[in-house]
Amino acid sequence: MLLVELRDATTFGILHSAGDRMTYFMFQGKLGRGERDKLVEMIYSGAMPQSVKPLALEEFLRGIEGKKAKHIWLEAGGAERREHGFMSISELKAFLRGHMPQ
Repeated sequence: MLLVELRDATTFGILHSAGDRMTYFMFQGKLGRGERDKLVEMIYSGAMPQSVKPLALEEFLRGIEGKKAKHIWLEAGGAERREHGFMSISELKAFLRGHMPQ
């Protein structure tokens, strides 16, 4: 799951679902560490909170286009939960390129 928090406290997310399906969503409100952990756990358990608004791809792209990210997280849920934090899209791109299978 990729979470991008914008400076206006809106968080956009992409979830890689079963069957290689991508789910795009938006969460309105500040996500502190505890709230983000709870949100990630709920979504990975299959319970989409009412505070999360599903988006079509075009809505997602319009929502983040031209905006500056405040925080970017790459989250892996489940038993071995992992998270990576990034300060910019450029930093995220460098991480993803360095972790692509050869």
